[in-house]
Amino acid sequence: MSARPAEQVLDTVTEAAALDAGTRRAIEAARAAPTDPALQVEASAWLFQAADLRLQRGALAFLDANPAAARGEVLAAEDHIDAAGREAILSLCTTGLEFADRAAGLAPKDPAVRLHQALHLSLIAWANGPARSLMAGYGTKLVAAIDAALALDRDFDHGAVLRLQGRFRSKAPWPYGDMAAALAALQRAVELASLPVNHLFLGDALAAHGELEAARVQWQAVITAE
Repeated sequence: MSARPAEQVLDTVTEAAALDAGTRRAIEAARAAPTDPALQVEASAWLFQAADLRLQRGALAFLDANPAAARGEVLAAEDHIDAAGREAILSLCTTGLEFADRAAGLAPKDPAVRLHQALHLSLIAWANGPARSLMAGYGTKLVAAIDAALALDRDFDHGAVLRLQGRFRSKAPWPYGDMAAALAALQRAVELASLPVNHLFLGDALAAHGELEAARVQWQAVITAE
């Protein structure tokens, strides 16, 4: 799928105005200093946050409109985001990946660079859907980016890379799905940091694996985690 420049998405979406303003500033700073890896990563990080906010808002909109949704529908709420939402996320992550790729050429040993390459690839693949992504090779690229980040610092950023690996492996279709690997990665992330998102993703994976009581423990931990 083709994507509009991120600036067009930021200029037209007002519900996240404060975050969008910071994202625009980060983009401008990175483009003004294209040889500064830190600014490239910062812009990439802002763009991922803007994309993730839209993903979460879209999922919540589905849940608000479907209060009687079954557990499986709740766990896959982001799959019900409309085409406009997917296109906005695709635009933000396409631009974010460009900054991360530029940073990779400047600071290839920085785990934050590899993490943001993987984060953007994950949502680009999601926006395109499994069939398009398989043909475009996004799965292979995403696995390579995750593996590169893990090789540099397995426990980086409170288990952020492990969290992404676990989320991807727990939801991806063949040939990338691997529930055992997903659970191991997410359990390690929770051991590293009792963050709400770590508990949430582990709970989701446990539920998908049929371990509902263990999933309940993790979901309840989301409420109390800092």
